[in-house]
Amino acid sequence: MVQTLKGNRAITMLDGRRVMFAYPGEDFYANVKVEVLPATNWDDLRTALADNFDFLLASGDDVRNYRLKPQINGFAVQGQDRPKREGGVLGFYLLFENTTHTAITIYFLNQEPAVRFKTLEEYAVLRDRFLNEYTACIRKGLASITK
Repeated sequence: MVQTLKGNRAITMLDGRRVMFAYPGEDFYANVKVEVLPATNWDDLRTALADNFDFLLASGDDVRNYRLKPQINGFAVQGQDRPKREGGVLGFYLLFENTTHTAITIYFLNQEPAVRFKTLEEYAVLRDRFLNEYTACIRKGLASITK
């Protein structure tokens, strides 16, 4: 078991991975942290992570993504994005999968100078495509191991 600090709360996880995604010939686009949490206190841990998300949203200039569906391929999802194309992280997304007690945090990264996309609208298209394709891939993998 590993403990990680989320906001001011320690979260104990059973397993975790960090996965970095990049398009060929470009810098990293997404920093993904996947955590498998104990079933015994899944509801409490999920609440703590969601509370941390809300705290971060309230303490900055980021904007909640209300156009986002609450479920993508069976994953509960919430997200926030910067209103301007600045800084190292443009978006912060939190996904939950109840069956496997998995929490996924995705940081969508900016790239300077603008190579991958030039506008926030172009970023939104890439972000939404990534969320759809990533969750579909994970869902397919989970279906093969949870049968």
